[in-house]
Amino acid sequence: MKSSIARIFFLAAALAAFLADVALAADAGALLKNADQARGGGISGLVWDVHAVSVGAPGDDPVPDHRLQVKATMTASLAEILEPPNSKGKKLLQVDRNMWMTKPNLRKPVAISPRLRLTGQAAIGDIAATNYAKDYAARLLGEEACGDETCHVLELTANSRRSTYDRVTYWVSKSRGLAVKADFLTPSGKRLKSAQFEYGNTLSIEGKKIAFVSRMIITDALSEACTTLEYSNIRLREIPAAEFDVANLQ
Repeated sequence: MKSSIARIFFLAAALAAFLADVALAADAGALLKNADQARGGGISGLVWDVHAVSVGAPGDDPVPDHRLQVKATMTASLAEILEPPNSKGKKLLQVDRNMWMTKPNLRKPVAISPRLRLTGQAAIGDIAATNYAKDYAARLLGEEACGDETCHVLELTANSRRSTYDRVTYWVSKSRGLAVKADFLTPSGKRLKSAQFEYGNTLSIEGKKIAFVSRMIITDALSEACTTLEYSNIRLREIPAAEFDVANLQ
């Protein structure tokens, strides 16, 4: 009889722990989805400009500034490089977890990985609209002070090798619901790069104003090299679906 009661208590405790884990995962997913919106994720018909400025480690060759225009919809984004001149006209198309690149005089688009470096410390996937809620499984680790505010700390694990990073530690402001910083990690947990985010832009959606990212500063974990992405000219616009069709990319 005692063993049966003990077994019941054990099963009840295990069920409670399982339900708690499910609730935490749901909360983490909701936090992530909300934070994505301020970085272009989950918004249909959005266009913005990006200016990428890179500073290398001492002794590195200078890296030219890059300027891009990005168009995004719910599950896809298209970035076109406007500068420097030797990269002008190159286009990067992301649809779900697939990505292609084309450039003038290239016969057809080439499948690429979002992990490839675009410029400086910025990967190609850093330029596309952020859809972490879809690309990563999220787990809530707890809370932590970030400067003068408290943040939720999320552990993100890639759902696919097509995600930009294998693992991410993500700090999301409790009061603002915005990502404050990130550590990008190897599968074993080694830090590759870190990022900080600022939100000086605003966007009006259905009469509601939301914050939108204005700056992302990506810093190499082993050197002083960093790349700053400046976001400007954010606007809502209806974009034909054909622009996100790889058959039309060329």
